[in-house]
Amino acid sequence: MSSGQWEVVGKSKKPQNGKVKPPKDEEKKSPKNGMKVDDGAPQSAPVKSFYAGMEIDDSKPKKKDSEKKRKLAEKKAAEKPKPPKTIEAALQLVDPTELATVITTNKVRFSNAPLVWLKEVAGFLNSKIQIEVEDPTFPNQPAKYPACVVPPELRTQLKSVLDSAGKPNAQLFFDVSLTALANDMSRGQLVNGHRILLQMLALEYPEFCVASISKSASLRNSYQNRPPIGLSLLWALGQGGNIDFGIGLQVWQEIFFPIIDLKNYTKYIITYLGKIIERNPKMENNKVSHEKFFAMLDLVNSKRISLPKDQSSDLIEQLSKFKDIVFKDASNKLQVTFNQLMKKLPNQYLSGNTLDSYNKVIVQSLVDCLAKDDSCNATWRQLFHKCCKQSATLLDYISNNWEEVSPKLKQKSLKATVLQYKEVSVEALKGKKKDETVVKANKSCQDILDRMTSTRRFPWVGASLFLLLAIVGLISYDVSRVNGNFPKSTTGRLLKDVGLLEHTQFAWQKTLSTSARGYIWLETNTPIYYTKTVEFTKPYAELARDVFIVGAKKTGVLYENVKEYIALKTPVVVSTIDQYAPGFIENVQGYTASGWAFVKKHSCEYYHISTEYLKTKVFVGEWAPEILQNKTESALNVTRDHVSSYYLWLRQQVNVYSEIP
Repeated sequence: MSSGQWEVVGKSKKPQNGKVKPPKDEEKKSPKNGMKVDDGAPQSAPVKSFYAGMEIDDSKPKKKDSEKKRKLAEKKAAEKPKPPKTIEAALQLVDPTELATVITTNKVRFSNAPLVWLKEVAGFLNSKIQIEVEDPTFPNQPAKYPACVVPPELRTQLKSVLDSAGKPNAQLFFDVSLTALANDMSRGQLVNGHRILLQMLALEYPEFCVASISKSASLRNSYQNRPPIGLSLLWALGQGGNIDFGIGLQVWQEIFFPIIDLKNYTKYIITYLGKIIERNPKMENNKVSHEKFFAMLDLVNSKRISLPKDQSSDLIEQLSKFKDIVFKDASNKLQVTFNQLMKKLPNQYLSGNTLDSYNKVIVQSLVDCLAKDDSCNATWRQLFHKCCKQSATLLDYISNNWEEVSPKLKQKSLKATVLQYKEVSVEALKGKKKDETVVKANKSCQDILDRMTSTRRFPWVGASLFLLLAIVGLISYDVSRVNGNFPKSTTGRLLKDVGLLEHTQFAWQKTLSTSARGYIWLETNTPIYYTKTVEFTKPYAELARDVFIVGAKKTGVLYENVKEYIALKTPVVVSTIDQYAPGFIENVQGYTASGWAFVKKHSCEYYHISTEYLKTKVFVGEWAPEILQNKTESALNVTRDHVSSYYLWLRQQVNVYSEIP
């Protein structure tokens, strides 16, 4: 390379046809008119150096072109819209015109095959709503989600194609879609289209959810070991319960409950029951037969022991709410129900801690029977010998919860029942070996009778008595300072100075005599007038209560409508905010959580500091909690003794002065 050019090392190639292409430098020196260089001169310039130089020169524009293409690709990628993150956002991107084309095309091609139309629509929706669902039961969404967030135009088209298929074909498609939902999920495919169509059908025709109950149970058994698929099936079959309480209850009893002890399903099954019970007042078909209530009792009793304690408590809580629904609109013919409920109680005396929450629901149901149908008392009396211990349990519950139970029951019938039980138990109490159950039941009966015969006093009588005590106490204190000589007391001297002592003494004696007799008269006659007043005002009070209940229900319905509307519109608002200010909501939530954690942390710290300061600096010595407690108890005891003594003394004075003419 001494000459600055590339040289070929090795054997030189033979010229073709005796011609060799001149090197680059010599080519530049050749004439511009295209004349060729003399072929006879020997040429030693390498051919490779020429092409190598050309390749190096051509590489620069290629790099520039590739750089431009890369920038264009990046620009196009940046201009592409972000994929939707939620089902609502994906539905907003679905073109109604495209869906209409799919429907029209399939109706023309398969005019006599409605199932094909519906399957194509489901496939179209599945392909457009490619959203992964974390929880297939949508626990944090409204009851009718995701159907409630379908845009109105799409919803109209979907409803139209479902209606045009006819109800029999729609029912068949519901069963087919359930199977397709499970099969597609098992293959890892997204099934949001199936979910929306199944929900729309269930809300329109709730009976579809129980039309093929045995097939649904078989499908559930096939996939119950795969919780995402199993929960999706339960969710789809339970949608009818949002409209019809009877349908929801049947699905729960026959589809949900058999797998309640499976850990992955327990929470959702109990939550679903609670939700349909909560929505029951707003449903049209909300009446429940007593047979279903007994079936529910048997189901819960069969599983309550195998469930964890907290979940068992939640289940029985829902059972108690279900009981309230059953007896809310119950008829007045409950003797058979009372008889069956009595026999469901265990044949042992249950009281206090021994009365578990499940049996407490049964006892409360018995009380409801007595409240709704007074003739159940007669049925109860006939069961004393057969259900002695069960009757003792019921009597003990009534006695221990008298304030709550007594307003519901008719006192006359209950009193007759209690008296008859005491008569029956007399024979059992005569022997040396007394039945402990009968002894406790007899005590409960006596407590009930004592409460029923006790009189109730007017509050203003106590106020009048307090005023009288205050006046008498002041005068008595003044007189006691001079050893009981009223003329020498301050009050007596004052009256003597103004010439009113004799008249005052006479008036005082007359006042005391009249007041004493008036007090005795009030104590005797007030309960009578109070009873008559209550009887007169009771219908008006019940009317006012009914008006209040109706108003409260209307307010509750309005509140639920507003709540549902807000829940319906919240996803739309959130998606709009996220569209124009991405990440704003997440930032607000993050700052809120951080702020709450900060407040919580420092509140706890200040609480502990304040508590420690009070313990070590304030409540010590004479101010120690134990000393303060003892002093308080002593003061209360002394005050109670003095008040009792003073009341006895006043009662004696009243009796004395009442004898003065």
